[in-house]
Amino acid sequence: GVILGWVLPLLAWILGVEGGTGAWKGLAVSQALRLTRLVRVFRKAAQFREAWLLMRGLAGSLRTLLWTILVTFLVTYAFAIFGIVFIVEQLKVAQETILESEDQARLQSLIAMMNGLDKMMFTLVQVLTADSFHAIMRDMLVYSSWSWLFFYAYIAIAFLVLMNLVTAIIVENALETSRSDKEQLHADKEASRKKDIRDLARMFEEMDVDGSGALCWEEFEASFEDEELRKKWFLLDFEKENARELFDLLDDGDGEVSYTEFCEGLFKLRGGAQAKDLYVLQTMLQKLTKKMQHDLWSDIGGENDARRTGPTSTAQHARLSARSHRS
Repeated sequence: GVILGWVLPLLAWILGVEGGTGAWKGLAVSQALRLTRLVRVFRKAAQFREAWLLMRGLAGSLRTLLWTILVTFLVTYAFAIFGIVFIVEQLKVAQETILESEDQARLQSLIAMMNGLDKMMFTLVQVLTADSFHAIMRDMLVYSSWSWLFFYAYIAIAFLVLMNLVTAIIVENALETSRSDKEQLHADKEASRKKDIRDLARMFEEMDVDGSGALCWEEFEASFEDEELRKKWFLLDFEKENARELFDLLDDGDGEVSYTEFCEGLFKLRGGAQAKDLYVLQTMLQKLTKKMQHDLWSDIGGENDARRTGPTSTAQHARLSARSHRS
């Protein structure tokens, strides 16, 4: 935005290029729209998921960072007031009572670093960042034996407690961002799935000419002759040469393709070659299983009929023979 809005127009003005700022503003708007589309693609691409989560985490941590700065400032402010009231005053008393020149120079240096709210807060920030503060503390211990408690209490509250809490909040925000991102991706996939099902339902209604709720082979074949339906078949990656094979795959054996068979079958067939091959194999196995079950029950039924009729016929033949002998 800065380059397109300021740098390029300035270069155009220096070089004497005509066109004004309107063209550059139009270019800036176009680039912004392209950047928006790029961000959407960047968000949905699986290979950029970690980078997207990192960017989302940084953006989500800005509010936490601002509150961290504010709370750190308040803690530092409170400790600075306490240090000025007790430690600096104690150093000033020592400066009045100690007459050695070496001690006077050391005390003057310490007071110069802490005499004032801004100076004391700057010194505490130096302590917070562990910027060679032990040299200051060793000089302070000569004139204030308890001063180490003041500095280490500040470190414990402002660093150990506060910074660990900030880290925990940032980690929690990152986890929440990851969960919400997964939920959004799931919602997008579910919305896309529902849209695909609606499109297939409209396509089925257009193909079902007689309104019977099922597609016969003539209706199915005719859909590949219709220009609009042929475009939809092309988007589904099916050609006219695949019509018979596709019909047999969708048909469960009754010679017609119902609405459920049509939608579920085409929804499973959409995708790569592996998904199609798996669906074809699954359909063939289901049909083979049904045929084997039908043949098996037919054989069992024939055997049962033979068992029921066989002994009865033998008994009737024996009775007829006995009657003929008696007569």
